[in-house]
Amino acid sequence: MDPFRTNKKNQAILEVLSRLLQVSVKDPRVGFVTINSVKLNRDHSVAQIFWSTLGDDDDRKNSFAGLKKARGYMMSKLTRTLGLRAAPDLRFVYDDSVAKGLELDSVLDDLAEQGEFKTEEEKKREMELDDLQPPHELVQALRQSVKVWIVPHFNPDPDAMGSALALSEALEQMGRDVTVVSYVDPPVGFRDLPGFDQVVTNDEAEELYSTDKPDTLILVDCHNLDRCGPLEETLERFENRWCVDHHLISGRKAPESGWIEPKSCSTCTLVHQVIDSLAPGGGDYDDEPIEFNLDMGTNIYAGLISDTGSFRFSNTMPLTFELAHLLSDMGVDTAAVSRQTMHRYRREGVALLQKVLETFEYHNDGQVLILRATQAMLEETGGIMADTESFVNIATAVDGVKYIAFMKERSDQEWRVSLRVRGDGDVQTLAAQYGGGGHKQAAGCTINGEGDEVAAELAAELGMALP
Repeated sequence: MDPFRTNKKNQAILEVLSRLLQVSVKDPRVGFVTINSVKLNRDHSVAQIFWSTLGDDDDRKNSFAGLKKARGYMMSKLTRTLGLRAAPDLRFVYDDSVAKGLELDSVLDDLAEQGEFKTEEEKKREMELDDLQPPHELVQALRQSVKVWIVPHFNPDPDAMGSALALSEALEQMGRDVTVVSYVDPPVGFRDLPGFDQVVTNDEAEELYSTDKPDTLILVDCHNLDRCGPLEETLERFENRWCVDHHLISGRKAPESGWIEPKSCSTCTLVHQVIDSLAPGGGDYDDEPIEFNLDMGTNIYAGLISDTGSFRFSNTMPLTFELAHLLSDMGVDTAAVSRQTMHRYRREGVALLQKVLETFEYHNDGQVLILRATQAMLEETGGIMADTESFVNIATAVDGVKYIAFMKERSDQEWRVSLRVRGDGDVQTLAAQYGGGGHKQAAGCTINGEGDEVAAELAAELGMALP
């Protein structure tokens, strides 16, 4: 049988029956029946009529009864209208594909309302501050603690230090014995952060641990002990270790338990939510209630503006401004915090910056920029590696540059590399190749090798990432 002729006849029967139901069949029971398709058998003696209707099961049964009653009339009309010798025997088959389609549409609509089809970026932009809730286990661990050390990553930035100081004061208000342990040679802006004068440095840590016997370690803006530099060996002695961090970076050790939330723009944002969860006080541990005061707010804001580049970086979201508004509304002097923590250099740091600027190497028509800070530069200028904290931002401001690698010499042939990308791009993948990590637009890693060779390798890798 010619399939083209069969298809043409199927369509003709469908059109005639649909017209009959609309105009000629007067039975009210078939008023909402729709003919969806027709399928003739091989010799055209039988036609399956696939139909559907609106309503429930009773409506469907009534419609089916109406169709069966009108069956003879419709076969007669088909014979005359299409000039057939004999009409095919009409077999009415209920077509549930439409109902299933409507059900599927309903399910899809529900999923859409729940945001299942939105991109991760769209979901992040719709998040509110209260959508960030710390794990119950972390909150319980903080409530159960007695003597706590809070430690940021080595060479901490304002986000790490602001997080440590704000959480420290909250736990002290709860009656805990808290010590913030950091590192020698901190950036110049740290000295104005509330509570920084009480920070213990790593050269005192081992003796303090032996005499103080702390029971709980909280890493902030850090989730691997191998990011704690000279403190790593001492911190390994803690059995009860937790972390709060907003980026996942690979390392020699597994991440500590706690809260790692890449959707957050800063660790300070997460610490604010931890404090908020602890604030009610009471419960099984007789905690004192927490007053979120101006000092805490100042430290939180310092981290917020640092990790968002004063709200210039792509990790800035609506909830970032929600938190900034809360902090400003409570009285945080946002302008003063910016002056104290951002774009502030020691004279030795400025001399070091001059040396670093001389190392700028451009590749791929100026789209890739490699810069370095060496131990020899530190010795010559009296600078410290902490002075270089914002140097990479100068590199990212150079017109035409897309990828940046800032190499910082830790020791002979060991380089800590900060990677950045302007606009769309991904430096996290490159960092991961060297055991590092971070975000797509800002990541870091450690590479061993002779300086020129490492620089050439980075330039080649970043050049391949260009579109």
